[in-house]
Amino acid sequence: MHVSGCDDSSSLLPISSLQEELFPGTSEVHTVEVRVAPLNSFLRKEDIARPALLKLDVQGFELEALQGCESLLSEFDWIYSECSFVELYSGQKLAADLIEWLSNRGFRLIEMYNPLHDRNGQSIQADFLFRCAT
Repeated sequence: MHVSGCDDSSSLLPISSLQEELFPGTSEVHTVEVRVAPLNSFLRKEDIARPALLKLDVQGFELEALQGCESLLSEFDWIYSECSFVELYSGQKLAADLIEWLSNRGFRLIEMYNPLHDRNGQSIQADFLFRCAT
């Protein structure tokens, strides 16, 4: 884990210089080893009660987290995830990648919340709400 100077900006991915530029104080201060496993190693389909919401806030690791729980996606009615329009973490997938990946699995983007913009008005990130279309 790349530990940031701000607790809510730590990530499994390296923190980019753009992250520090846009959000001063979020640069990496150290790394720590953490165990990573797919959601289905902690949760069974039978444990999910409908209607069900999957919420993600994993600092640039959203697509990998979704791929790690693909076998459970059909159990969720909604997915709520922070998504970035710019690379705040090195190698992260951007909002368009998540929208496409989830669309291919029957989820549609229905709303965006809490948008953040840089000082020039460029979109940085937002929270996205997806709904299962099937």
